[in-house]
Amino acid sequence: MSSEKPSWKKKLREEGYLEIPGFRIELTLDNTFLDLDYIPRIIVYDEETSHWYVLRNPIPKGKTLEENWDRAVGVLEKIVRGELKPNFENEELSNRFLMTVRKFLDV
Repeated sequence: MSSEKPSWKKKLREEGYLEIPGFRIELTLDNTFLDLDYIPRIIVYDEETSHWYVLRNPIPKGKTLEENWDRAVGVLEKIVRGELKPNFENEELSNRFLMTVRKFLDV
């Protein structure tokens, strides 16, 4: 029996959320533009401000809902790797989030 912890990507993909110090990261669906299709979003709860924020980085559209979830996780992975900067339209939050995910999530 393996004692390995599941990767954060697998946990986020399967359970729909991650908790790291100071933040809760969730996958959710949005149809802001009243499209027939729902689009995946990453939302983040910031314990410091007690508010939810939408990650504004674009998530490439997939052909299926499953593919959309995978692409949302891929965007977060690019942020963790330092390939993308998180965009919350709040510079202080974006910087604090980036430092935290890079510290607590492995690539």
